[in-house]
Amino acid sequence: MVRRLLLSVFGAILLGSALLGEPSPAGSVDLSVITNETRLSFKVVLVGNMERKESSYLTRKAEALVRKDLLETGYFEILTPPPSIASALDREPFDAVSARSVSSLGAEGVVGMQFALAADGVTLHGVVRDPLNGAILFDKIYRTPGKYSELVHRFVDDILFQFAGIRGVATSRIAFVGKTRRGYDLFTMDFDGENTRRMTFDHVLAFNPAWSHDKRHIFYVTYLHGDPQIIDYDLSTGSRHMLFAYPGLNITPTFSPDGKKLAVALSRGRASQHTQIYLYTFATKRLVRLTYSSSNNLSPTFAPSGNALAFVSDRDGHPQIFVMDADGSNLHRLTFDGSYNVAPAWSPRGDWIAYVCMNDLHRPKICLISPDGSSRVTITRGAGRDDSPSWSPDGRFLLYIRQIRGHSTLAKVWIDGHGREFPGHYRRSVLTPSWSGP
Repeated sequence: MVRRLLLSVFGAILLGSALLGEPSPAGSVDLSVITNETRLSFKVVLVGNMERKESSYLTRKAEALVRKDLLETGYFEILTPPPSIASALDREPFDAVSARSVSSLGAEGVVGMQFALAADGVTLHGVVRDPLNGAILFDKIYRTPGKYSELVHRFVDDILFQFAGIRGVATSRIAFVGKTRRGYDLFTMDFDGENTRRMTFDHVLAFNPAWSHDKRHIFYVTYLHGDPQIIDYDLSTGSRHMLFAYPGLNITPTFSPDGKKLAVALSRGRASQHTQIYLYTFATKRLVRLTYSSSNNLSPTFAPSGNALAFVSDRDGHPQIFVMDADGSNLHRLTFDGSYNVAPAWSPRGDWIAYVCMNDLHRPKICLISPDGSSRVTITRGAGRDDSPSWSPDGRFLLYIRQIRGHSTLAKVWIDGHGREFPGHYRRSVLTPSWSGP
């Protein structure tokens, strides 16, 4: 009974199922400010093996990853020096003189790196110089007993902060549920789709992973014990414990921005099985009910201030997105276009709420709406069904599920809808991705 009800209520939010609904033509909105910002780039030159030591397989792999990470941020254009300058950079140590040699290319920075493998792990010496005068802008040594990719991600985030003054996403992670030969399980991977790791071997239906503020825990929904329950997975120890296992539905967990609270949808054994939004405080273990309606209320998402929540409710007959204060007051409906609007995700910047809407062909797509409802735009188009949006920590990208002919894959686009990519190498279908904080 519980499984049938869950599948019937907003199936696309949880499982990427086929959707039915009325057409909802998107309005137009000026995204020029966002577009200009996302396409801002800094021109840099990369200098690998800057101490001119013997090159190794590790060095070449790590240098390639630095390049890949920098391009992945969308903030950098990597220049290729002409042969005369490139050969000089290859021969000479990376210093003020060699850095100034690329100033004629219009470079705004020269990034040097040196990797070394020792008995206790990997070391990265990263340097950024000003090509105009050769001065050192940034100089730091990174060490790890783990994978070199950890150092590269930290290095690239520091480079981005040096140039743009913002926190990067290179150290962020992505969690998703992947289909396996025997069922479904929880997976994680780096922000760029590398280092995919299988976290569970339960072979049961699961969905809606949510990262803790410190990236040490993932809370997710699982059918491990029959009905949908919420489990806390400790990534540092691999241990798990049940957080919510009330009779009925325990679904759609999401953390508050400060990591101190969790918003969830629970039915708590009601005969109707209608879910209500609750707020759980970790310090006091107190559970406070926020919604009161004879309808389904689920998929809460916090504003970055933590003072408001958006969620989905069918209290008006069809699933729509509503907004309320974090104490449940000041509740009002946000979406009015179309009869199917679900899976809200509030941008870390606070300026947009992403959600699943329906286009003219009755296909679910990813839309954006401003928190006051004044602006709305569809950002994904074309064939296939798009579902389960999740924001990058800097609010510049959206990760989502794209389903074509029954097979669903991870997809990523810029906030204005351009530059669609398919990160990762997971070949089977995936569900409900979640992008961690930085």
